[in-house]
Amino acid sequence: MVAHILKLKLTLLRNGFRRSVWQLVGVIVGSLYALGMVALLIVATWFTADLQWLGYISVLVSALVVLGWALIPPLLTGVDLTLEPQRFVHFGINQKVLGRALILAGFVSIPAVITLLGMIGFSVLWRLEGPILLLGLLANLATALLAVLACQYLTIQATALRSKRRFREASFAVLFLLLVSIGPIFGALTSAATTIEEWISPVAQVLSYTPFGTLGAVAPAAVEGNWALALLHLGYGLAVLGLLYWLLVRATAKAVVTAPAPQRAASAKGLGPFKWMPATPAGAVAARAMVYWFKDPRYALSVIMVPMLPVIFYFAGSQAESYAMMYLLGPLFGILLGFSISADVSYDNTAFSLHVLTGVSGRDDRLGRLLACVTISIVPIILGAILPGLLNGQNWRVPGDLGLSLGAFLVALAVSSVVSARYTYAVPLPGDNPLKTPPGNGMRVALTQLATFGGMGVLLLPVGVPYLIGLLGQSTMLGWVTLAAGLLYGGILLVVGIRLGGRWMDNRLPELMQAVMLNR
Repeated sequence: MVAHILKLKLTLLRNGFRRSVWQLVGVIVGSLYALGMVALLIVATWFTADLQWLGYISVLVSALVVLGWALIPPLLTGVDLTLEPQRFVHFGINQKVLGRALILAGFVSIPAVITLLGMIGFSVLWRLEGPILLLGLLANLATALLAVLACQYLTIQATALRSKRRFREASFAVLFLLLVSIGPIFGALTSAATTIEEWISPVAQVLSYTPFGTLGAVAPAAVEGNWALALLHLGYGLAVLGLLYWLLVRATAKAVVTAPAPQRAASAKGLGPFKWMPATPAGAVAARAMVYWFKDPRYALSVIMVPMLPVIFYFAGSQAESYAMMYLLGPLFGILLGFSISADVSYDNTAFSLHVLTGVSGRDDRLGRLLACVTISIVPIILGAILPGLLNGQNWRVPGDLGLSLGAFLVALAVSSVVSARYTYAVPLPGDNPLKTPPGNGMRVALTQLATFGGMGVLLLPVGVPYLIGLLGQSTMLGWVTLAAGLLYGGILLVVGIRLGGRWMDNRLPELMQAVMLNR
């Protein structure tokens, strides 16, 4: 039975590559990149003779591998659940046999193989002494096993919670905030310490006594001649590995006989945006889009970005003793928030059939989605444009910053209104993790988004040129020219974008509906 399930996993993996050539190319490129990064790290440490630094690196790498597997796949991107335990509930397979088989099947994946190869290669840090090399190899292999097992266990535990929308939203928000805060946190630590060793040393020492980094401390302790401490770290790590394996077998067996938690529809009170939006087709589309903005976690990235970008730019500026990046807030808000509606049709999924069956015109569809985005975005964009100049006493640049920001927003809305009526791509399904990447279209998504941003940049030149000239000359008059150009030129492009995007949507409704269904 174990061999049969492993063969099944290999077949699924192979068929996944056959599904799309671009997916296979993406996996190959990503694997080569990951292995290249591992090789560069190994080469960088090859010539490091300081045993203390090698010890720090060993502990930090081990901790990062385990923490990365334990946090990112279960809570952010998701893992391959084609062989999740609940799929075998009807087959009557012995729970212990099935548990072991599914645990082994978890290692049949490209990331798991790369992790194993990387940790094996990382053992060359201790190449100068044979016994320590073997000890380091054993510890690194155990680290890779611990990482994958932790991922599987936390994935099973989070499956029931993931069915609850609030948990998905909260986990995404917390982890996103942690990810974007890594830079400022490390910047603050670096500035507080006079040398890098002053903050790496205590971090590595603490991690070496945690389940995440204890196996990485085995070889460094042996190199220093402290074999008792090395065996203590090794025994501690292997005990954690054994305990995790036992817990995983129990969790897998329990998941096989546990029915999935029922999903309940979110309750709503009142009409919400439908109460105060205009009673027109465009108003109805805008109201529905507003519900997405407030309740769909896939829009959370755009919402969370608004308060986080100023914090990131402030910390980055405090390290460089220059806050010039704060002046980019308005234009960045305009570009990114305007671009956010370019995937609206893809996010609709099967709900797009409402637009087809009710006969909503393409113009009303474009206008409604645009109104929702403007309602959410206009205040942050204006504040991000005018506050940096006012707070820094550079009032002369406020009109130009506002003109560039509003122009960028209008241009982004115009381009997105056209692009979303012509191109769709696979996005996370309703209820899925917002950062989950559907397989098979990574290259297409990248090219479409690159072309979209490139088009926005070219179209923004008539507004950007007077802005730059006025910025270099500190001219308030050119700032007002930029504001007028941004509003007038951006408004014209927006009208053209709504009309052109609406016409394309009217002519391509069946193709759009088919594309959205295929994107599932």
